[in-house]
Amino acid sequence: MRIKHFKIRGFRNLKNLSLDFSSQKNLIYGLNGAGKTSILESFFVIGFGKSFLKVKKADMVNYDMDSFSIYLNVETGNTENDLSAIYEKSDFNLFLNDKKSNIFEMSDYFYPVFFSSSNYNRNIDSITALRKMVNRFIFGVRPLYIHYILSYNKNVKQKNFLLKTKKNVLELRSWNKSISEMSEKIVQNRVEFIEKLNHEIQKKFRHALSITYTPSFNTDKGISKDIFFQQLDQLTELEMKNQKSMIGPHLDGYELVLNSKNLKFYSSGERKLYLLMIYIAFIELFRNLKNQYPVFLVDDFDTTFDKKNIDFLIDNYPDMQVIASSINKNEDFNRLIELKKEKIE
Repeated sequence: MRIKHFKIRGFRNLKNLSLDFSSQKNLIYGLNGAGKTSILESFFVIGFGKSFLKVKKADMVNYDMDSFSIYLNVETGNTENDLSAIYEKSDFNLFLNDKKSNIFEMSDYFYPVFFSSSNYNRNIDSITALRKMVNRFIFGVRPLYIHYILSYNKNVKQKNFLLKTKKNVLELRSWNKSISEMSEKIVQNRVEFIEKLNHEIQKKFRHALSITYTPSFNTDKGISKDIFFQQLDQLTELEMKNQKSMIGPHLDGYELVLNSKNLKFYSSGERKLYLLMIYIAFIELFRNLKNQYPVFLVDDFDTTFDKKNIDFLIDNYPDMQVIASSINKNEDFNRLIELKKEKIE
């Protein structure tokens, strides 16, 4: 996967911008506030239908405009495809070759992996952030997985509403049945993916580094909708008392572990390095399963990588497109794009 051409209009502080990219290593550099991170954010919006920041789409629209559009020409294998995202009049749509599309279909043609030096700690310290990271990874190699997540989240939301209002036990059992079915698929996908990713980490880096996954359901007797439904049924009285769902994939636990110790107890430099190893291992797994590389987006590049790691990335992944941002120019990249801050008159 490679981005060849990019156009953006009305997104953040970028009113109109058009860029061409090298198929290898690209660096967007310039002063803070020039819009470097916004370009990476727009790629993320195309890939996932939302920002990597917790913001509404209306907040991404340029202050002088009432809509935004993002366009990518992407080379996938031997074909080129046009991908776009348009937000207008509170309506957001994705398009593939000018036909309305969705993230499941788009992922076959474009999948971005985003790494940022400014928020990497959240993926280590926050179980919620780590869970989202793993969800994005699984989606990259199993697009249907996000369908299970979205259906599950919708069911849990409806169940929680019921617990806070009607407290109808028969209706609650109906929601628990649907939740059990989705939970079986989600937990099975997570178990299989974590096993594959940990194998890739060991093969690539040979470190005592791994991701541990702990489902909130008891899986000692297996992973099945019937077993999960029984556990939910047993919690009915307690859930009605607490007025919320108390078990399920939305509460599953993860840990990043190095030498039998949680990565959050290591130094800042070690945390960043080993999390980056996990990202690189996922990129290897993606290539093995999909027979192509994703596009690797790196925000604030020179605070994320030292010179040794920059050389490692360039020397070992010549076929992977990297699009990075920095305030500094770096001649090691194939294509340098200077982004100048727009003057406010």
